[in-house]
Amino acid sequence: MTCLLRPSPLSGTVSAVPSKSYAHRLLIAAALSGGRMSFGPSDDAFRTAKGLCEIGFDATFEGTSVQFGAFRPSCEERKIRVGESGSTLRFLLPLAAALGVNAVFVTEGRLGQRPMQALIEALRAHGAETNGTSVTGKLCAGKYLIDATISSQYVTGLLMALPLLEGDSEIVLQGEMVSAPYVNITKEVLGKAGVVVRPTENGFLVPGGQRYALAESRVPGDFSGAAFYLVAGALGSGVTVTGLDVSSAQGDKKVLAVIRAVGADVHEDGDRITVARRALRGFSVDIGDTPDLAPILSVLAAYAEGESVLCSVGRLRDKESDRLYAIRDMLTRSGIESREEGDTLVIRGGKPKGGVFRSFSDHRMCMAAAVLAAFAEGESSVTEQECVKKSYPTFWEDYRRVGGTYEVERG
Repeated sequence: MTCLLRPSPLSGTVSAVPSKSYAHRLLIAAALSGGRMSFGPSDDAFRTAKGLCEIGFDATFEGTSVQFGAFRPSCEERKIRVGESGSTLRFLLPLAAALGVNAVFVTEGRLGQRPMQALIEALRAHGAETNGTSVTGKLCAGKYLIDATISSQYVTGLLMALPLLEGDSEIVLQGEMVSAPYVNITKEVLGKAGVVVRPTENGFLVPGGQRYALAESRVPGDFSGAAFYLVAGALGSGVTVTGLDVSSAQGDKKVLAVIRAVGADVHEDGDRITVARRALRGFSVDIGDTPDLAPILSVLAAYAEGESVLCSVGRLRDKESDRLYAIRDMLTRSGIESREEGDTLVIRGGKPKGGVFRSFSDHRMCMAAAVLAAFAEGESSVTEQECVKKSYPTFWEDYRRVGGTYEVERG
């Protein structure tokens, strides 16, 4: 469905949604512990919760909470419906292989086209037969060589699966690891579950024969989702997001540093962060470790004076959409100039106009367009507004809560 938006500067208070990055990992730890988990409303987190059930874990659901029970092995092929969730696929594929589960992973959207080869090769070298969407056989311990330059999710999947094997394993990272903060989240969750991994010069040692023992744990507020309203505060008269922990391992808290660099006012008060507008100047940021920030930082750049530079943008092409193309398309439709220079995107700020924006079924592009439209000159629309359910199902409710004006065009 298409959402029609009218200019309406955003101001007010919203609560951060639970972090789906933490939720994926905590759900796996909870399943392996036989524990209880409240995982939040995102469609991706629900895919992981249901996927664990489909792998063979007993589970009782109550809304967005789940109580896991015993794992029940089966010789029958399991069908695991992962939707468009890259984390669900890349985390549950090695887990299924470690447990000796024969499984077919059913994907949707662009997920089946996104890179998997590095993980496939690592699993095939250690007893599993897989093409990236199916797996048979059982993993054995050993030295796992993994190309870390494509996705940190490969590393997380192995870190969570290898402790279950009988022998000790080593993960050897080939190339500089991208999105390293997400692996820090994984290590934090493993620590909460009593699982030991030891860093090496170029990877990790993972002792085998370990047991997960996760006590019920809270999912922290999500900086990835909060970034949209924090940037909205920088563009308007002030927005407060509650439920955020600035000591979190989440890499996307980097948005606060960028907002400060652009000249906006940032005030932290416990778990409350308030951002208000001042004169905004161009900025430069490397999004290699925080690619999910790129759509909303491009909106910030569109309203900042002068040129802004986003570095390490090449990997945006392999997200839910070709995000580099989608960002440039959004900017062009709003009358903002941008250009690619190698692995960087240069954006010349100005006075964005309303436009007919395409979400490309990408939740982060849809939310970025909505924030851009709130401060633009003239009315706008954005396609497939329902795609926000992937990470932030209550986005439109919060949008209205802080003064956003929209209506859904049905039919």
